[in-house]
Amino acid sequence: MSTYRSASGSSAEDLFIELFSDTFGAEKAGYLYSQYPFSDIYQNSRFADFLIENSGRKVAIEIDDEASHNPKLVSQNKFYDDLLKQNSMIYLGWDVYRWAVRQMQQQPETVKDELRVFLGQHPSFREIEDYLPTQRGKSLDGSKLELKEHQKQALAALEEMRCNFETIALLYHATGTGKTVTAVMDAKRFGKRTLFLAHTVELVDQATKTFRELWPRATVGRYVESMKQGNAFVVCGSIQSVALNLERFKPDDFGYIVVDEAHHASADTYQKVLSYFTPEFTLGLTATPERADDKNILDIFKNTAHKLDIQTAVEIGELVPVRCIRIHTNIDLTKVRFNSVQYNIRDLESKIYVPERNQLIVDTWLQYVKDKRTVIFCASVKHAQEIAGRLHDAGVAAEAVSGEIKASDRREVLARFEKGEIKVLCACDLLNEGWDCPATEVLFMARPTMSKVLYTQQLGRGMRLAPGKESLMVFDFVDNASQYNMPYSMHRLFRLKEYKPGALVLGTKGQKAAEQGLYDKGERPDALIDWPVDALDYELVDIFNWQEEAAGMISQMEFVRRVDVQTETIERYVRDGLLVPDLAVPMSEHRTFKYFKEETLQKYAQQYGWTLIDDSNRKDLFLDMVRQMDMSYSYKPVLLKAVLLFSDDKGRVKLSDIVTYFREFYEARRTAGLVVEKANSIYAKGGYIDAQAQRNILSNPFKRFEDMQMLHHTKTLGVIQVDESVWKKLTREEKQEIERICDEKLEQYYSRLTEK
Repeated sequence: MSTYRSASGSSAEDLFIELFSDTFGAEKAGYLYSQYPFSDIYQNSRFADFLIENSGRKVAIEIDDEASHNPKLVSQNKFYDDLLKQNSMIYLGWDVYRWAVRQMQQQPETVKDELRVFLGQHPSFREIEDYLPTQRGKSLDGSKLELKEHQKQALAALEEMRCNFETIALLYHATGTGKTVTAVMDAKRFGKRTLFLAHTVELVDQATKTFRELWPRATVGRYVESMKQGNAFVVCGSIQSVALNLERFKPDDFGYIVVDEAHHASADTYQKVLSYFTPEFTLGLTATPERADDKNILDIFKNTAHKLDIQTAVEIGELVPVRCIRIHTNIDLTKVRFNSVQYNIRDLESKIYVPERNQLIVDTWLQYVKDKRTVIFCASVKHAQEIAGRLHDAGVAAEAVSGEIKASDRREVLARFEKGEIKVLCACDLLNEGWDCPATEVLFMARPTMSKVLYTQQLGRGMRLAPGKESLMVFDFVDNASQYNMPYSMHRLFRLKEYKPGALVLGTKGQKAAEQGLYDKGERPDALIDWPVDALDYELVDIFNWQEEAAGMISQMEFVRRVDVQTETIERYVRDGLLVPDLAVPMSEHRTFKYFKEETLQKYAQQYGWTLIDDSNRKDLFLDMVRQMDMSYSYKPVLLKAVLLFSDDKGRVKLSDIVTYFREFYEARRTAGLVVEKANSIYAKGGYIDAQAQRNILSNPFKRFEDMQMLHHTKTLGVIQVDESVWKKLTREEKQEIERICDEKLEQYYSRLTEK
């Protein structure tokens, strides 16, 4: 996809992020993960153009040109392969939406409207994963298994929860720290028939192997694809296979259920299965960090039994300590445009693809690294090839590797690296996920990125434990940037303001204390003896991160939704300095996103007498508005009656249906010889066309509801929608009350009109 270019020269990916930011706010674009890796049903590596998690569901977004999915314009194999990719996403339980590059260029408002329809007016986005490296499976001997301390603590916590009569829990442990082993040991201790649910065949197979090794006395069966071993004492099944065959099980067949990758559990398929069975205990497993917006997963699993994040994983010895050396370049990124999560590709290329920076990377390796196995993360295939070529010219065994080279050649290069025959891998896109070599001792972060996910993902490739590996050394190539387009680094990622060359960024508390003691005495730690750094040097690092700052604030877009005034009023108040934002983020010369603290919002609401609106009171305010409806014309109750009559289950109604209702309502009065409306109304005059009626509806009755964020108009789709947080909470009785109020208001209005 990155090869597509819009007319402005930015990539299709950049254009989509820009439209997404305009729709939901720039701070929300941080939840968009581009080139998200997954496996299709044949276990081939694939990448979704974008993935985002919304209200507990994964949503894949594909950006295509017109030819990509037209069987007349592409080869049959390519066409079928694209179908397989999409079908595999659906098989994983993802929603899949697609837009064309030309559509985004020529119909941006349509794309933004469709995004609101598909993802909602009030989406609940959340981070998906923390991308810790997957530990390779080891042969387990159940009789001699020595549990780690965090696993013992988790088992004790689960037992205590059951003693308190709790029947469901969540286990959050970082990837690679033995979640499945902990779950198997708890199920074994519980001793009842067990069902293990996962969303891929690979996870089912891994769980089956672990159960058989750790619980040899239990029969363990697979329930996936054509294999249906449903009578085993322990059944390891794919969620899809179990959901499609629920009638083959009784609700009380299992006393213990384990849900792997539990952040999927709010999806319909999982809900179907979990609501069917009646186990004595249910355990969810996840590596996803808990967040303030983690409502869905905790709504299901109630309590977190035990938690282990990336820093804790290092502290307990599950991942290696990490050190850092910062290499300053003379490259200036301050003028590079960005769209909240990534740099403009054309701008970035012009800045970093320069001989001086490339040579600095090579010189750094020759000066510091001394033949340690190294992965250099580059910005593109061209960049990786350039660096590898320069290293090769200097006599270093280096290779560029990317998704563009043949799979067989790629496997050969990686195998040679693991054997130590190749010292340096220059990678642009391949090693972010799905591969790592535990013997890797050094990472070069030579690709500037504003993506926390991508940076962490790359970091994870070197954090695996290996014999003789004291720590991982990370080289951050630090380019000059502004506060707002600053790339990620180790110190920004872990919010460390003080930098000492080669010092521990991640380590156990004992290691950090011991190292600090050496610094205090003016001594260099043993781990740095082989590195030509002066351990006593230090500098202060600017760790300002506008996305983290904005995450706790309210965007101007959200400000409008939180108060009972019009968008134009807020814009004017900001322009005139009557509303002063707490944070202003310049995205480009002509685009600035503004953010307000919650207390600032409340201060201005009190100052200007505005009513604060949120999802908790929006329905009540809507009902109050209906009950107190002022009637300069009859339009508002007529609009509400049309909405109630024609809305679908999501509160959406075609504007054309509303126009038809208005026409029929007023023409019925005219036919019956009743007063139609005030003399200046188009309905009283008659002879109007549908377009005039539509303009009237949108300018008069609708506008007030829109200003209060109760109704929304999706212009390009011709749809009016009751706000989601209102519609889903309205009971049948409340809808009947609205209908009754509308009839009463109309009767009162026409009585007054007739008396005049």
